[in-house]
Amino acid sequence: MELFPPLVAQVMLVLVGVIGIVSLVVGAYNSSILISGRRQFLKIEVLEQDIAKLQQEIKELKRKQLPVEESQPVAIVPPEPDPLESTGAEEVWAEFLKDYNNLAASMDVPKALEACETFAGTHQLTFLICLDHAAQENGMVSPKFAEVKQLTEGTYWAWPVPETGGAFVVVPNPLHDYDEKLHTEGGMKETFASNYEAGTCKEIKVRLPAKFQNRNDNWKIIQPGVIKVK
Repeated sequence: MELFPPLVAQVMLVLVGVIGIVSLVVGAYNSSILISGRRQFLKIEVLEQDIAKLQQEIKELKRKQLPVEESQPVAIVPPEPDPLESTGAEEVWAEFLKDYNNLAASMDVPKALEACETFAGTHQLTFLICLDHAAQENGMVSPKFAEVKQLTEGTYWAWPVPETGGAFVVVPNPLHDYDEKLHTEGGMKETFASNYEAGTCKEIKVRLPAKFQNRNDNWKIIQPGVIKVK
């Protein structure tokens, strides 16, 4: 005796087959999702490891990094103003320079010293020597000068320019021969541009006097001069 008619049996067989196929598809889908999820999980785990490693490297770099000192602002020192600029003083010292060069050209006469003393008294000269030709100030060479009492002792003569408040024009003492020591150690090469090369020169002519400023007995070159020796 048959439990199911033939038609019903065929339908059930087909239905069982469909259910089997569906189960396989669902199983395969679930398996693919599980594999994909595992891969994503592994990717996230690797990424987290990379981030942790990077953070550790950053900490190591910070620990090894030396402290950087803040750069100190550089003090900008303004140039010393020219006390003779735009005062018409050039016309005043031009006459002084003319008289000086006439005097310097006659140092071979018997009464040269007396002539220099008269010239110094007439023009109220201050006698200077260079204490340190290589002194530094604000990173630049700034020779140090000092006053002396004796005309023959001073290597520089400073003439006070009237109505300028401490401005002086400066010339070499013509009684001194111009030699290597005076040029290199006496401050002359810092005070005057010249044609000097070597040896001893007995004649000197000032083409442009040096400009000095005197503040509280601090003598400073404002502008070097120009001389010719032979």
